[in-house]
Amino acid sequence: MYKGISLFTLAFAVIAIVFGGAAQAEEYNVNPGMWETTSKIKVTGVPPEMAAMMQKPAQVEKECVKDKSFDFDPGGDAKECTVKTNRISSKKLTWDIKCSGETGNATGSGEVNFEGDSVSGWFEMNMQGPTGPMKIHNSFEGKRVGSC
Repeated sequence: MYKGISLFTLAFAVIAIVFGGAAQAEEYNVNPGMWETTSKIKVTGVPPEMAAMMQKPAQVEKECVKDKSFDFDPGGDAKECTVKTNRISSKKLTWDIKCSGETGNATGSGEVNFEGDSVSGWFEMNMQGPTGPMKIHNSFEGKRVGSC
């Protein structure tokens, strides 16, 4: 499997961005409560066997969102990444991300749209590592499913 920036590091960073917002606490058009987010990943630029190992069915995560304002703190392995966020409005956030590791580097960008009881967005990473270039495209949708 790819030995540079792990897919889990990238996924963690993106989930943190989606529910973490920008570097400073900002209010977004998102209603507090229990949220369910579904994400789909597509990997290109790797041998078919490797792509098959990395392609997963849609992943569903649940998280309790307690506030409309968030702080971004990647923690863990995601500290290998630097994120530049751009708050367009209370309804839209975009970002650029740059990650580096011992055996590879990655750059990417993404967008999330907040609509009160739903969110949607995407992110894309271009990675360079020992197996050559690879692209990961993740799309996601979330909805508020009730109280925490």
